[in-house]
This record gives sequence, structure tokens and C-alpha cells, in this order.
Amino acid sequence: MISIFVGSAALLQSVAEEKENRMVEMLITSTSPMAIMTGKVLGLGAAGLLQVGVWVGSAAIAVPRISGQFDFLSDLSLDPTLLTVLLLYYLAGYFVFAALMASIGSISTSVREASQISALVTLPAVIPVWLSSLVLASPDGGLARVLTFFPLTSPTAVMMRLSGGSNHNTDMWLGFVTTSLSAVVLVWLSARIFRAGLLLYGQRMSVPAIWSAVRSGD
Repeated sequence: MISIFVGSAALLQSVAEEKENRMVEMLITSTSPMAIMTGKVLGLGAAGLLQVGVWVGSAAIAVPRISGQFDFLSDLSLDPTLLTVLLLYYLAGYFVFAALMASIGSISTSVREASQISALVTLPAVIPVWLSSLVLASPDGGLARVLTFFPLTSPTAVMMRLSGGSNHNTDMWLGFVTTSLSAVVLVWLSARIFRAGLLLYGQRMSVPAIWSAVRSGD
């Protein structure tokens, strides 16, 4: 989740800054708004994935070397299945947050305003952390399962459920499908909002304007 937040926050700042300083007006003279957004999302997503890879690789190299000095490390292992789930949920969760952050950056008038609005997205995402004692105590309980199926909380909730010993593999895959489908829809919606809001210098998009951008096929 830290990696997802860092990548999506960088996307938010990039979109908001380029709109605020009108740099985006120069960019769209040589490429399309969709290409700009796609490049940002994929580039920052790859950077975040590299960050996760460095963490996992460092653990894989360091743990065997120091396990003899710390008894509790001798039982630590990297399960390939767990790493696969981590990778899939990272990608699905990143695209959900990236799409939302790009949309917020597009409709905002400044980086500061965009950062303030983004709290509406980031606060729900840390709900599993706030409720970690309940989720870990009952990883297959009703609360944990609900958090698994909500796109903003699913990545964190699933990792916590796995660490708590959950045996509901079906929930994990259903949560992944729900998050992935949400990511596809949100990326499609954000592309339309991004295109409509880029050239509104110093103006905040109204709710009717956002709705019009979503419905527009042009």
C-alpha cells in the first residue's frame, strides 16, 4: 500500500502541476491526452513495481545470510503463491488509485487543492489498518470479507487476511476480480475526465461538467 500510495500520489502531483503551470498545453500539441495519461500511469506503476521488487529481492538475499543470528528468521520463507497474489493485487490496486488520482488532478486548480481532495480517496484506503486488530483476530469474519470486496480497501485487507491465516481463497480471487473490474472502469472514466479538464486553466470542473465529460463520446 505504501508503494501504491507513493506512485499514485506522484501521478496526482504530476497531473496537477502540469495543468497549473500550463505545461500540458505544450504536451498535447505532440500527442493525445490519452497517451499522456497512459504513459504517466504505466511509467509510475513500473517504478512502484520496481520498488516492490527491490524490497522482495533484498529480503530474499538478506534473510538467509542473517537467519543464523536471529532464531525467528529461520522460519521465514517467501511463498511463490503469496508473491503472485501480492503482484496481482499491487497492479489492480495501483490502477484503481492511479485512475482516481489522475481524475482529481485533472479537475483541480492547483496541487494544494488536489492534495486536499485526494484525502477522500486515501482515508478509506487505510480503514483496514485502523481495524487491523479486528481483521487479524478474525481473518474470515464478516468485516474482513466486506473489506476484501471494496476496491479501495481490498489490497490491504487481503494481505492482512493472509497474514492472519485466512483459508478463504475464493474471497481472495473474488476480491481481485472486483478490484480489477473497478480499475478498468475507473481508468476509462478518468481518461474522459482527464481529457475534459486539462485545458481548464484556473478553473475547477463542476459536477455537471464531470458528468458531461463521462457521457461524451468525443
